[in-house]
Amino acid sequence: MAGFDAGSVVEPLNYTFEPHVKGAAGTIREPTDAQLQEFYQGIKTMLADFKGKLPEGADSISDPTELMGIIEDLDFEVIAAITDRVAGIYSGLCSDHPSKAQILKLPPRIRNVFFGWLQQEVMSPEVVGGGGNAQVLTLPPAAAAR
Repeated sequence: MAGFDAGSVVEPLNYTFEPHVKGAAGTIREPTDAQLQEFYQGIKTMLADFKGKLPEGADSISDPTELMGIIEDLDFEVIAAITDRVAGIYSGLCSDHPSKAQILKLPPRIRNVFFGWLQQEVMSPEVVGGGGNAQVLTLPPAAAAR
């Protein structure tokens, strides 16, 4: 009979900000449904708060990493405010480990890669082997000449 092991079905959310942020390493706790809801609501609220300061069409973006890519032509003060908000939103998703301050200490390119990595891992994780003990069957390719 097949089994399911919740402890090994996905990789832990291990991170390290070394060498850029000393002592910033650990494992992010699995976000709860409430944290995911807060994450999406935080992005939606932030976009509404910055409406009129963002490029046209930015209010329809739901991916914060995409937003970070389109704001580079804005005034520095607006970029700094958006970056600060996004770092807080991601830190909340991480139960404040890493903290907003630690995230903001990362160089911008690395910070944006972290945002993308975390969003991918939380929203669309890849299942790892060992999640269960069911036998994997390989199906033959469909016959093209039937």
